Amino acid sequence: MVKGHKRRAIAGLTAFAASTIVAGGAVWACADNSCSAEWRLASPSFACGGQAMLNPGNDTRINMVLLMRSLMPPRGGEARATPGNDDRQFGHTFMSWDGLRQAFWPQPAATSSAPSQGAADAPRICADQDLAVDAFKAALAQERALPAAERDALSALRTQMSCREVKWEDAPVTSKPGRDYLAYLKAAYAFYGNDWTAARQGFAALARARTGWVAEAAHYMPIRIGLRAAVAGTTDQYGDFAGTDKVDRAALGEAREAIAAYLKAYPKGLYAESAEGLKRRVAWLGGDNITLIRAYEKLLATTPGDSEASALLAEEIDRKLLDTDDSATHIAAAGDTPLLLAIADLKRMRREDGKEYSFPADELAQQKPHFAARPDLYTLLEATRRYYAGEDPKAILALLPDAAKAGSFTPLAFSRQMLRGMALARTGDVNEAGFWRDMMGGAAPLFQRPLVEMGLAIRWQRDGRVAQVFAPGSPINDAATREILLQTVATPAILRGVGKDATRPAHERDIAWFTLLYKDLNRGAYGDFGRDIASLPANAGADGGLWSFSLQDRVPAGLFRKGTWAEDYACPSITQTAATLARAPADRRAQLCLGEFYRLNGFDGFSLFRADGEKEWLGAGPDGFPGRPMSRDALYDAVIADQRAAPEERAYALYRAVMCYAPSAYNGCSGPHATSAESDAAQAPIARRKAWFTELKTRYPNSRWAKSLRYYW
Repeated sequence: MVKGHKRRAIAGLTAFAASTIVAGGAVWACADNSCSAEWRLASPSFACGGQAMLNPGNDTRINMVLLMRSLMPPRGGEARATPGNDDRQFGHTFMSWDGLRQAFWPQPAATSSAPSQGAADAPRICADQDLAVDAFKAALAQERALPAAERDALSALRTQMSCREVKWEDAPVTSKPGRDYLAYLKAAYAFYGNDWTAARQGFAALARARTGWVAEAAHYMPIRIGLRAAVAGTTDQYGDFAGTDKVDRAALGEAREAIAAYLKAYPKGLYAESAEGLKRRVAWLGGDNITLIRAYEKLLATTPGDSEASALLAEEIDRKLLDTDDSATHIAAAGDTPLLLAIADLKRMRREDGKEYSFPADELAQQKPHFAARPDLYTLLEATRRYYAGEDPKAILALLPDAAKAGSFTPLAFSRQMLRGMALARTGDVNEAGFWRDMMGGAAPLFQRPLVEMGLAIRWQRDGRVAQVFAPGSPINDAATREILLQTVATPAILRGVGKDATRPAHERDIAWFTLLYKDLNRGAYGDFGRDIASLPANAGADGGLWSFSLQDRVPAGLFRKGTWAEDYACPSITQTAATLARAPADRRAQLCLGEFYRLNGFDGFSLFRADGEKEWLGAGPDGFPGRPMSRDALYDAVIADQRAAPEERAYALYRAVMCYAPSAYNGCSGPHATSAESDAAQAPIARRKAWFTELKTRYPNSRWAKSLRYYW
């Protein structure tokens, strides 16, 4: 900051200034856009908002689940799913990975059943052992020869050993089965305590136990011992898995042999499924990519799409196989693995910013024999590559025949038709809108139908027919899609119509009212503001503020009636101020009061939803609201430029113009900006700020504003 004329102004981009820049891409009003859905059908690079169609931008786990739901469709159809808890900005059109899991499997998964991160089976004596405890107690309950007192004592010991020391000598256990169970607990305690020698000896001694459950567990636990011992030294200084090259190969061989021994002794045993699954862990830790890839391919083809096991499998494959740069090479080398190859190909089709598209057509063509049994999957890959490489969309249409009128769609079939619709859009086909309407009949309500609706909405947006989205009987009912259009391209007439339509959801009506009143003021339609606010429902709320206002449960449309309009500078209500401006747009005091309304109610840096500016984005069409936006600093500029303005008015305008740069030396009154360059252009030079300060101090020295202002920035 600068005191008088003696200190130099602070320069540079500050955290405050950065907060006024709206990052590229579609964002919601004042939302934290660290993870926001891209409201378009194309998904050329990784996006945190996944879609119901297989595409490069999806999280690979989402693509895998979609593929499994295509090969083994959910019983009863996709409509059985329920919306998850993703941010409102995702609507029902997009999903995060967590949102997908919440939608299809709303019951929380048991933590002990999920694949572990990093160093698999990392040793923790206090690890969650709920399932192991339950299995032990269930076995006790089935042991008829076990006295009740011993059963209770052994059950208590199993609970104790999960997280604290156990006094074995106090255990009142004397029966033969009781001693078997007690010996099992001691061996298990050694296992959880990383005492591999004691654990091995303990379970080896129980392999011939007469108690059936104990004997089977004693055959199974050497698998776990071997795996834990194998990764015991694989944790780096940060607690992460340091890599398979750190694995104890001897211990891993022990686990491999133990799996074979257990399955030979108990081919249909209690832990046979677990033992089979642990073969994959052995393969992964041993670097046996071929075995691992073939096992995953089989599981992708046979895991039911409506089972949560499909989500767990997707997480495992993503972490153990696809999270490496050379995974596609290994998969291709494995031979007949089209499902994994398709997932890897989609990931490779992502476009990196500033780089040429890097998936050549001949490389995909060489893979075609791998897809001999799945031609529909291969043609989807071929069409996807063509689309994102920017090739002739007519070739895509030839690859994907029209099946829009199907009664339902698997995710794979849905993906093919969505891509066809996207190709129609690129050709400008007059039948595109009809195609989207045809697809609506078979699209599932959650994730599929809203995506189709967005396709139709974008087409109508491009054709200048936005009013059809909001006409009675419109097929576009997704709340998020409609609310984006209300904030971006809707005309005043559309906004008024939606605001007064009692058949629409309250949130949508409030978005319409808020947008209408905000743009009335922001675009200089002051007479309309007076008429529109008179129609605002009396119960319109003002709570919630403007940060992510459209993502809140209640939209503060009532802010224009109940907000703050005066603090240090005396002003009437914003309704009266607007009425004055309607009669006299250059009334300087009214302009300053409009600035006060913006300042006191948090409108600095505020914007409604804005799209990326490309025609393929929802909300990227011409703004249907006439006039140009006016920021608070422009109001001060107008008053300062008017030498006939009252001294009090010019003094306050000079004071506020200087304060726009406090304390960051960056203009906080110019509104949000799409780029840093745009923001830089809105900054007044330091010489102009100095001139404001000097004029205030010299021309209006007795004003309260001159007396209170000590610095310029």
